[in-house]
Parts: sequence; structure tokens; C-alpha cells
Amino acid sequence: MTDISEQIKELTARMVELHKNFMATKIPEERIKFKQQIAALDKQIASLVYKLYDLNDEDIKIAKSSGK
Repeated sequence: MTDISEQIKELTARMVELHKNFMATKIPEERIKFKQQIAALDKQIASLVYKLYDLNDEDIKIAKSSGK
């Protein structure tokens, strides 16, 4: 496994834990904190995926627009 794919694997495991914690709490402040952490991890994972597949800015723009 490449270093990038290993990083993605680790971040994905953290993402699963954050989602579990988000769903388990009813405290609004904690839910906000978890949502922010999830969003930040999502960006990190996306960045690593773009790097893994050696996507350029145009490729990334297309990928982002097709996901909407």
C-alpha cells in the first residue's frame, strides 16, 4: 500500500469514529465540533485522493462538479 493510500485509510477510520460520536451526542456544541472535524477530514481525504490519482486543477474541478 502506498503512503497516500495508508493515510486515506487512517483518515477514513477517524471519519467513522467522528460520525459515531456525532450520532451519539445530543449536545449542540459537541455536534457542531464533530461536524467541523468531519468537514476538515473530508477535505483532507479528498486532497489525498486527488494526489493519489495525480489529478490536475481541471480534473479536480470536473470531479467536484460531477458530485453535485
